[in-house]
Amino acid sequence: MKSGSKALKERSQSPAGATYIQTPNKMAKTNIIVKEGVQTDYTSIIVSYSNGIDSTGALYWALKEFPKKKIYLLYCDTGFEYPENIQLFYQTAKFLGIKPVLLQHPKGFLNLLLEERLKWPDMKNRWCTAYLKTGITDKWIRANRQILGSKCLFISGERRDESKGRAKLPEIEYHSTTLWTKRKGDFTCHWYRPCLDYEKGKMFEQGRELHLEPHFCYEYLGRCSCMACMFMSDRHAIENMKRYPDQIYPFIQAEIKLSHTWKKGKSLETLWNQCHDIDDVENNFDEYKQLTIYDYPEVTS
Repeated sequence: MKSGSKALKERSQSPAGATYIQTPNKMAKTNIIVKEGVQTDYTSIIVSYSNGIDSTGALYWALKEFPKKKIYLLYCDTGFEYPENIQLFYQTAKFLGIKPVLLQHPKGFLNLLLEERLKWPDMKNRWCTAYLKTGITDKWIRANRQILGSKCLFISGERRDESKGRAKLPEIEYHSTTLWTKRKGDFTCHWYRPCLDYEKGKMFEQGRELHLEPHFCYEYLGRCSCMACMFMSDRHAIENMKRYPDQIYPFIQAEIKLSHTWKKGKSLETLWNQCHDIDDVENNFDEYKQLTIYDYPEVTS
């Protein structure tokens, strides 16, 4: 990180410079609307960034409205992301001249799955988001009020047309890190979603204005998410398995060990064994050997 990094609390640095944060399952939403709307006197701006196009739209808005010296670009590495993402994140922050904040849960997705959660996340229990994104972000903000100042704006890039749930999100609400009394200090945090009513194409335009290339996954996916997100289609998960077999196979072994599938009625193991379609087989069948999950070493918790 850049200036102010010595003031960070409750952290231990990984070799990659990430802040490891242990956190309970707590969401940051309050559903308490900021009646005054977005204001101009924020002491700091945090942009939640995924390398995806929607968060690029949120970043575009922040850069147009506030000076760069106030902006923190925050990326949460869940442990199930594209291996290129961290480097892309740092490159973006450096190119734009804003402060990067990389957060990681100390256990990451795989160990949380194997040791604590024991089941894959689903629509009713999205523990991946609660533990690996909003929870660690919440705690980092609480630990760093001193450098953030008394009034912070947290920005994210959700759009209403992504899902029924996101269609109901408020444009601006109080963030859960807000201190409602002065007993612990003076700190207000608003959560603003500037892209709710934007079309996806608008975000690509804004990315081009910032001279940022879209994430490479958009070449074959419609959404930049974890490599095998539960919302991902089967064919897209298979495509990522073909591209990143070494990164994904430990999660398939975990699925087998837990006897709980990635999606209801659909296992990653099944998709893995579909990766080598008949069209991929060369004429010399005797030399061809299909790679299965059992060709890889077993994952232990």
